[in-house]
Formats: sequence, C-alpha cells, structure tokens
Amino acid sequence: MFRRIFHAANAIVFGHSIARVGSLVLVPLFLRYWSASLYGEYVALFAAVGYLSSLDIGMQQAVVNRLTQAYARKNLEEYRSVQHTALAFYVVLAITVTLLVAGIAWLLPIPHWIGLKLTRPNIATLVIILLAAYVMWTMPMRLITATYQTMGNLARSQWIANTQQVIVVVLSALVLLFGGGMLGIAFLQVLTVGITALFVLLDVRWRFPVLFPEIAGAKLSVLKELTHPSILFCLLLVGNLIAYQGSILLISAVMGGLAVAVLSISKAVIDVIRQGLYSISLALCPDFARMEALGEFEKLRKVHRMVVAGTGAITLALVASIWYEGPQIINMWIRGRIEPDAMLLRLFLVLVAFQTPWAASSTVATATNRHKVQAIGYFFAAIIGIGLVAALIKPLGIWAVPVGLTLGEAVGCYHFVIKASCQIIGEPYGAFARRFWLGFAVVAAAVLTTGWAIHFMLPGPMLLRWIAMGLFTLTVATACAWVVWLTPEDRALLLPKLHPALGVSG
Repeated sequence: MFRRIFHAANAIVFGHSIARVGSLVLVPLFLRYWSASLYGEYVALFAAVGYLSSLDIGMQQAVVNRLTQAYARKNLEEYRSVQHTALAFYVVLAITVTLLVAGIAWLLPIPHWIGLKLTRPNIATLVIILLAAYVMWTMPMRLITATYQTMGNLARSQWIANTQQVIVVVLSALVLLFGGGMLGIAFLQVLTVGITALFVLLDVRWRFPVLFPEIAGAKLSVLKELTHPSILFCLLLVGNLIAYQGSILLISAVMGGLAVAVLSISKAVIDVIRQGLYSISLALCPDFARMEALGEFEKLRKVHRMVVAGTGAITLALVASIWYEGPQIINMWIRGRIEPDAMLLRLFLVLVAFQTPWAASSTVATATNRHKVQAIGYFFAAIIGIGLVAALIKPLGIWAVPVGLTLGEAVGCYHFVIKASCQIIGEPYGAFARRFWLGFAVVAAAVLTTGWAIHFMLPGPMLLRWIAMGLFTLTVATACAWVVWLTPEDRALLLPKLHPALGVSG
C-alpha cells in the first residue's frame, strides 16, 4: 500500500510540476509570436468557456469512489452499472452542451460582449466552440482514464493525464513556432482529448476487457443514487470559490489592485504547500475506499492516524521554515517588484497549519462518498469566513482574509469534520482529538523554536540557511510526531518498514 501511495503521489506532484513548467515555457512563446493583446483575448475566450467545467457537479469523484469500492468487493455487476450510467451521463452532457454552445456562439455576438478587438468574430466563434468541446469532452475522457485508478493503480491514470499535458505543451509550442493562430491552439486541445481517450479505450479493451467502458447498461436509478454525493462534492467546490475568489473580489473592491497582488503572492506560496498535501490525500483515496468497502476498519484506523500525523508534521515543518524565511523567498521570486507583507504571510501559514488536520482526516469521508458533514461544514465555514473578512477589512486591512477564513473554518470544520471521520472508521473521537491537538501544540512549539534558532544562528549564505531550515524543522517535526502522535501499535507497525530505509538490518 505504501508503495502504491508513493507512486501515485509522485505522479500527482509531477502533474503539478508539468503544469507550472508548461506555463513557464508557453507564456513567453505566446508573447513572442502573438501580441500581448492577442494572447489576452485568447485567455479571455478560454476563461469564458472554463465555467462549463462546473457542469460536472462533482460527479467524477463520486463515480470513481463507487467504482473503486465495487471493484474491491469484486462486484462487477455494480461496477458496470455505475460505469455505464456515468459514461452515458457525460456523453449526453457533452453532446448537448457542445451543440448548445455552438448554436449560441453563431447566433449571439459573444466576441463583442467579451470585448475582443484583434480577433475576427468568425475566428473567435470557432475558437469558443472548440474550447467548449474540449472542456465538455474532457469529462468522459477523465472517467475512462480513471479505470486504472478504480483498480488501485492511480499512478497510471495520473501519468496518462501527465502525458496529455506534455503533448499539449509540445504541440502548442510547435503551432506557435510555425506561425499558427488561435484556431490551431484550440484544435489541438480537442485533439489531445481524443487521442488520450482512444489510447485508454484500446488499452482497456486489450488488458481488461470486462471493464471496457460502455453505455448500454446505463440506469436512471443509479444516476439518482450518484446525484447526492456528487452535489455534496459540488458544494465543496462552491465553498472554495466563496472563500478564496470572494476574498479577492472584496479586497479588490475595497483596497484596489495592489492589495490584490500582495494577497495573491502570499496565497501562491501557501498553495504550494496545499498542492503537496493534496497530492498525498488524493493518492490515499483508492486505498481508503477499498478498505472501507472490505470492512478493514482496524487497518483504516491505523492509516488514518498515520496520515493525519504525517501530513501534520510535514505542514508544521514547512510552516516553521516559511514563517522565518518566507519574505526573503518571495523577494527572490518576484525580484523585489512588490514588497511582501510578512504578517499576511504568517497569518496564511496559521490558516494552512490548522486546515491540514481536518482536511487530511476528511480524506476518509471523501474517498467513501460519506462527506456530508465535511461538505456542509466547509460551505458554512466559507460563508462565515467571507462575512468576517467583509467585517474585518476596515480594521485589519488585507490581514482580514486569513483571519476571517481561519475563524470560519474553526467554527465549521475543526471539530465536526474530524469527528465525522472518526465515526466512519470507529475511532474514539475524544481520545483521538486530545492526543492530536496536544501533540499539535508540542510539534508546533518545537519546530518554531528550531526555525527561530536556525534563522538567527545562520545569517548566511541564504541558500544554505534555507536548506538547513528545511532539514532541521522536518527532522524535529518527524521526531515529535513519532513520539506524541503515533500510538505504540503504530510505531511497532512502521518500524520494520523503516529499517531498510535507515540501513538497519532486521
């Protein structure tokens, strides 16, 4: 299991890296071969159709969880029923929306509404149709690609997605180098979706014919069953949009563009931590779903404790490092163009430190489609948080964003989400919560003290101090988590697996 999780997390991290590198490569090429205004118009067209992705309404994750559990129970009848129903839903949705967008784009002056000046209306209309087709047909393609994930091989599903990203970057670069325009860039987006889907279909047909995606066995009753968990996943997405996009809009309206830029820079640093932790959580989903489906609750309790402890330790180590070194890291990144707000960054670090435990614990619920408490709790946390942000902007300024969002999550998530996860797996919540939060205080104090000592004891060189900071805080966090968070049974289970890594013979 640990090997599967490691390979899956590795693939997910590479996926995030490919996206970042792709942006670094393509944006300069776009600006070299197109004017900045023309590139901005293409981005605006992509953004206009990007909202169509919300039509998924959380169905993908709900379906993949059900398929994973059905495969674990070797219930192929249920597997095919859910798979066929979901694929039929996505195919009908993709056809309907693509045709609807095509009709609207031809009949209405959408390019004029968007404010395009350089792109001819007929070209813009075709681009809108192609990009809408890309967004909509990506949904069934992702479901088909997730076939491997449902069998416990999330890494393969992710690497196929990673390969598609690389193909898009390479083909986009070639189109730009040979003088291509918007139509060429938009067409290759659709092309890569078709190529990826065709490859997966042929591979599944050859290797796992019994799991070949079809629509013949679709059932309306199954679609109704899937609607409830999918809407709850959608509620999580809406809560995230309210909390973060709403905060940006509030700061923009009250404080202006410069404040938004400062806020976005600090948030970007925090998002790096979030993406790393999300990779671990996502990698665990197939195994959590499988263990719950098979009734392996003792194993699930152990893995849950280790995951919450492990992600908590990693987060606090990163928080302690960035707490002291963050402003200098930002200065080097943006080359001093904007003065970073050290207190804003630290308040965001507090937000992510307290967010990690309940988010990691909630992986059990999201992997098993039992995330009602998490969805409702986070949605109301976002509502409360954005209300507090609005109320605190005048006295606190930009600091109101992390303060308000932290208080909102404290009300809606810290207690309720972790308690719900413990109830799912049969973990005594009171004992778990006491052990974790007392350990949280110990680990946080230890790593912050370590970070403070290194920051003032090693004034330079800067890069060496950053490396030392990361290594020492992670070591201290790991040692403290081992002692205060893990039970003796957890340590006894992990120790034999650590011997080979530490070079200790059995």
